[in-house]
Amino acid sequence: MRLYYTGASPENLKRARKHAPSHSHGYGWTPAKMTPHDAPYFLDNGAFTDHFDPDAWVETVERALIEMPRSPDFLVLPDVYGAAEATIQRHQEWLYDRSMGVGSGQCMRYWVLQPGLPIAEQFEAIEGCQGVFVGGTTRWKRAHASEIIRLADEHDLRTHVGCPGGADGLVWAYRQGFDSADTTSVFQNQYWHYLDRLEEATEETQPIEPERSAEQASIEGWA
Repeated sequence: MRLYYTGASPENLKRARKHAPSHSHGYGWTPAKMTPHDAPYFLDNGAFTDHFDPDAWVETVERALIEMPRSPDFLVLPDVYGAAEATIQRHQEWLYDRSMGVGSGQCMRYWVLQPGLPIAEQFEAIEGCQGVFVGGTTRWKRAHASEIIRLADEHDLRTHVGCPGGADGLVWAYRQGFDSADTTSVFQNQYWHYLDRLEEATEETQPIEPERSAEQASIEGWA
């Protein structure tokens, strides 16, 4: 599984690799902060609340493609937190009516799943994307994770879970078979034991879907 850390430093990323060497590690950047460190990263749109600045988002994408040492692993389409129907409408707007910047069409795009509509109905709406980003509350993510993983497999989409939450969150995400996850707790709170638990789970247990998880946990699979 690839782990992304929002606002991390190269020193923190190096330390993370020591605690969970079986996994791949990278950065999570947003319009609020993006630093040109040479490591894998994804771009989040910054729509964590009702506030979303479309101009700042486009500027961030363009800067990433021009100034960063490498292109992002994926872009998270602008969404509406906690509102699936509104998220679908916003996604369609950015896919067809607005530009995310010159060169953005060459990047992998992730569709955001949110509470408010059945999971299957949300998957039916997906277009123009190569993966899904699971948003919403921790309780909602955990309630629907197995269905999301199954439908993503059927649609040949990668899966990312945002901030799985709790001391067992990363272990849970790994066992479910997510391709990637992001977290702020490890660095901000110095919760390195979260990574220790993940490494122990990787060594001692089998994922729910071993073939898929073995593939998504491979660093080479992201090359």
